[in-house]
Amino acid sequence: MSRVCAHSPRAVRRVSSCTERRGAMLPLIAFLLPVMAIFLGFAVDLAYMQTTRMELRAAADVSARAAASKLSRTDDVAEAIATAKSIASQNLVAGAPLVLADSDIEVGRSAPDSSGKWVFSPTGFPPNSVRVLGRRTSGSPGGVVPLFFSTLIGSAPFEPQQTATASFLNVDICLVLDRSTSMKLNADSSETGMYTSDSRFCSAPRSNSRWAALDDAVRVFVDELDDTEADEQVGLATYSSGLSGYCGTNGNASRIDSWLNSDLTQVTDAMDSLLNSTWNGNTNIEAGMRDGVQVLTDPARSRDYADKVMIVMTDGYENEGSAASAAGACVSNNIVAHTITFGDYADRVSMANVATSTGGRHYHASDSDSLRAVFRELAAQLARLTE
Repeated sequence: MSRVCAHSPRAVRRVSSCTERRGAMLPLIAFLLPVMAIFLGFAVDLAYMQTTRMELRAAADVSARAAASKLSRTDDVAEAIATAKSIASQNLVAGAPLVLADSDIEVGRSAPDSSGKWVFSPTGFPPNSVRVLGRRTSGSPGGVVPLFFSTLIGSAPFEPQQTATASFLNVDICLVLDRSTSMKLNADSSETGMYTSDSRFCSAPRSNSRWAALDDAVRVFVDELDDTEADEQVGLATYSSGLSGYCGTNGNASRIDSWLNSDLTQVTDAMDSLLNSTWNGNTNIEAGMRDGVQVLTDPARSRDYADKVMIVMTDGYENEGSAASAAGACVSNNIVAHTITFGDYADRVSMANVATSTGGRHYHASDSDSLRAVFRELAAQLARLTE
């Protein structure tokens, strides 16, 4: 006996209703698929744009750094620009080498503003920075960056730009130091001069002398410079006066003990020689400063694009010459003179005026410890591009 199964009218209606709902989803899916494809395309293009920006930033940055390095070594603007273009072409941006125009590269100077923020000026001198504008625009040699999907819906072309600035620290420094007879007095002494009958007069400076304290401070200065990122050259000039006929020696108002050199041991070696020599004289600061100008403007050793800095130290009063006159020579040669007075007898007012007139600062050291602190501070300041 066979069974016959029959669907009730209610069951048939239920099956028909499910089939109709499934059919109703097809138009919605058909609509959403291209929308999703468009969003996916936007996501791909967005990621590509971000990657391109990063590539452009990196290419501009490495080009600026290479150009600044070349400029710091050669003082040649044309070579710096050529280096920036060469390095840029070795970096791919959106699959193509970055091509820089000459107008995309600026050589200028970076310096801190009143808030301490570093600001680039294309007309600043001496130059210490290179700014590179990396472009993939309609007006750039490389043109715009083509995208994968955005062009299909008529969106604007992608035209990224990135700017990078690289700076270098080149400083030429001349120490102009007092080697008058008073520098052989004890560092903690209130004496202002020395008689020829004094046992110290015809001898080299002793270990407790002001000169020995200065020698220690100069070594601190050199050690600090060695730890900075700046590229320094340092020279040394010492001054007294033309005192002759004593102790079997002939004096000179000033002399250059070491020309500019990146080997800073040249300075410490010269200081060692003076520490073990006999010398005397009065205080002719002008003579020392003029020798300092000669050191900093020597065409064979000074660098055109280096900051020129003179550090003038004395323990007394000028009794020959005119330091103010020498300060004028500093200004004429774009030299900033920082001045240091050491001890209670030193002429702070005059030396402060000398510093101010050249755009420098005056420091006073009352004892050996503070003298070392001053030289340490100066070394750190010079590494921040002297203000």
